[in-house]
Amino acid sequence: MPISKFKYYFQFIYTTILGVILVFILISGATTSFVSQKFSSDYIRGALEKVDAANLYSQLFNFENHYFPKEGSTISLSNLFFQVATNIRLDDTRTLLGRELPQLSFYHTKIIVAEEGTTIAQLPYESTPSDEILKNPKEADEEKITDDTSKTDDNNTHQSSTDKRVLIYQTHNLESYLPLLKNAQNPNDAISADERVNVVSLGSKLTSLLQKDGIGVQHDKTNMNQKLLDRKWKYTASYSASSEVVEAAISENKDLTYLIDIHRDSARKAETTSTINGKSYAKVVFVVGKGYEGYEKNQAFAKKLHKELAAKYPGISRGVFEKSQDSGNGIYNQNYSDKAILLEVGGVDNNQEELNRTIDAFADVFSEVYWEENGATEQ
Repeated sequence: MPISKFKYYFQFIYTTILGVILVFILISGATTSFVSQKFSSDYIRGALEKVDAANLYSQLFNFENHYFPKEGSTISLSNLFFQVATNIRLDDTRTLLGRELPQLSFYHTKIIVAEEGTTIAQLPYESTPSDEILKNPKEADEEKITDDTSKTDDNNTHQSSTDKRVLIYQTHNLESYLPLLKNAQNPNDAISADERVNVVSLGSKLTSLLQKDGIGVQHDKTNMNQKLLDRKWKYTASYSASSEVVEAAISENKDLTYLIDIHRDSARKAETTSTINGKSYAKVVFVVGKGYEGYEKNQAFAKKLHKELAAKYPGISRGVFEKSQDSGNGIYNQNYSDKAILLEVGGVDNNQEELNRTIDAFADVFSEVYWEENGATEQ
């Protein structure tokens, strides 16, 4: 065989093998990419939620029959397919930057209902405390603790378990407020194990107020942080610890329907404080997870509470925010009930008076909503 023909066959075989290898690499890469997107129904729904279905169908029919009328504005199918394939919206840089820069992931929080002044720049967020501060939390400043705080009683001694329909607990129980702590100035230092100055105190006060209105409440004061330390779990596992508490409570009392998880935002005072009738209040935030089936019912309940609060105490609520697993836990134990809320009360700079006024206001509105929903059978 002539050398020239041998070279030809060799190059042909070499090119063919190289082509086959390249095809396998491309298929492998594409498969890995698409599988990693986890095309769940929730994922597809999120990508298509802003698409006008009627407009899309009319546009597809028009492609086949130009006499078929198109409705609305033209939809870019290439942009739509690109978003479904990559989960990146070309008109929203958060979808790219939030994945490339982990510190920006909380910007994936979606604003469902926003009060005046609430924008993407004022999204609620909870910073992760250092291991050092979690092991050595700050002490309370005795001079800043009011009598109202120390006298709060939520022992539930006069109620049977079957009377209780509200469960109050605190997943991040050490979250506290700088004005109530000794030697605490840095926002990351707003951590205390003292139940008189952390969010447990707000749970106790809310419990007492709701009980006075005839509502049966179970207040769980489990030290979630201590459970994490004992098990050598990371702070990010807090909801795994609190889910055990919620599940146990519900298994013991099937009547527990209203679940309230109280938190504190990490934002500063300008964003977390409002003046109502000349008095200063700590603002609240409703956070709804969407990482479970049926989250829409909890979202509707949060929107209802927000609406009633905003009507009676204008400016006290920053709004309702939705978080997927891209921007947080994504569930927040709200899968246990269709009336479960995560309530953030104030920020690191709010003082005891502001917090107390806000809990008074929330208890007032929550009681009205509760008896509106249950008054016919319980009163």
